[in-house]
Amino acid sequence: MKVMVTSGYYDIVTPFFDAEYTLNRHGIYADKIDYHYYHGGYMMYVHEPARVALLRDTREFIKKQVSQNPR
Repeated sequence: MKVMVTSGYYDIVTPFFDAEYTLNRHGIYADKIDYHYYHGGYMMYVHEPARVALLRDTREFIKKQVSQNPR
């Protein structure tokens, strides 16, 4: 299973790099995780350019997973 992790650079609630730290210390293989970073905080989708990038990256991630794992 692949996982997509998205983070805002300016999130004041969740420390930057916390997702990476948490996933790495639990032995989850880095090749199973796609990290994406956007301008904005934890609600990066309220910043229009970040929202567009988030949608694009999410669509690409889903298309890639579907094409690699057809039913």
